[in-house]
Amino acid sequence: MKIKLISALIAGIILAGCGSDSDDNIDKEKEKPTIILAFDGAINGMVATYSCDNGETGTTAGKTDGYGKVTIYNDTFADKPESCSVELSVPVGEKAIDMSNKKNMSNVAYSIPKGLIKAGQTDIAATPFTTLIAKTMKETGDTDIKTAKDSVFTSLGLDSSLTEEQKEGMLTNPQETLATLDPTIAQDVAAKTVVLSDVLVTQKDDETVTVADIAAVTETIAEDVIAKNPTYPKASEGSNDIIVIDVSDVLADKDNFEQAAGGTVPPAVEDELTDPPVVPEADLPKPEEPPVDPTPPTPPPGTGGGGVAE
Repeated sequence: MKIKLISALIAGIILAGCGSDSDDNIDKEKEKPTIILAFDGAINGMVATYSCDNGETGTTAGKTDGYGKVTIYNDTFADKPESCSVELSVPVGEKAIDMSNKKNMSNVAYSIPKGLIKAGQTDIAATPFTTLIAKTMKETGDTDIKTAKDSVFTSLGLDSSLTEEQKEGMLTNPQETLATLDPTIAQDVAAKTVVLSDVLVTQKDDETVTVADIAAVTETIAEDVIAKNPTYPKASEGSNDIIVIDVSDVLADKDNFEQAAGGTVPPAVEDELTDPPVVPEADLPKPEEPPVDPTPPTPPPGTGGGGVAE
């Protein structure tokens, strides 16, 4: 009889523990969802980490899907997003893929600075542009978002070619915004987006590199991308082959970076931009079947839902 009683008590404790984990996960998913886009093209395989003024933080268990999107479940982030910053990154040892050209994006990290997202905003994106805005604010110590935004678009040579609405669109819904631009301007913006992403990869751990240097390198190389590949991002007129630009390795060389910052395209970069690799459009991954599984993993026993945002 005593053995049966003890067994029943143990079973009750185990069930209570399991119920607690279950409740935590259910409660977490009851919080309001906010969708974040990682975009260069759409990037599959990144997690989002948020940090808010009230001390709430979390990292999504799921990764960005084939459309570049991941969901944060957090009421504070949903209700007061202006009080939160976001970092999009790739888990150590894992992969991320640009769905528009199959480019390996495993070393990429994007930021959305505090104050850039507004309450009620339905489109939220982490891009090379939002990342440079975050870096600008960190460098200057200025918390004024408009000043940082204006500075970034001016430094990249895009201030006069984009309207205020289009600039906002590049920070919130870049894919749709690109589709509305004049083809020449869209080509310039697309080239600068890709090159800026590579520059940020190579310089993300170097605090001595200035925003002005990053912008100068981006402008210099993006101009050469188009000069050497006038139908960019297509390989040729009427072609369905997509050009893949990756200058991250050559820009990791300090001499190459400094030469580009001075306005001259280094020979090693010119080599990368002359006859770059292409991917047939038919070989691009389908958004519904992304290379990196975005499904949140089953949490191990006893972890509950605390500190994880999806």
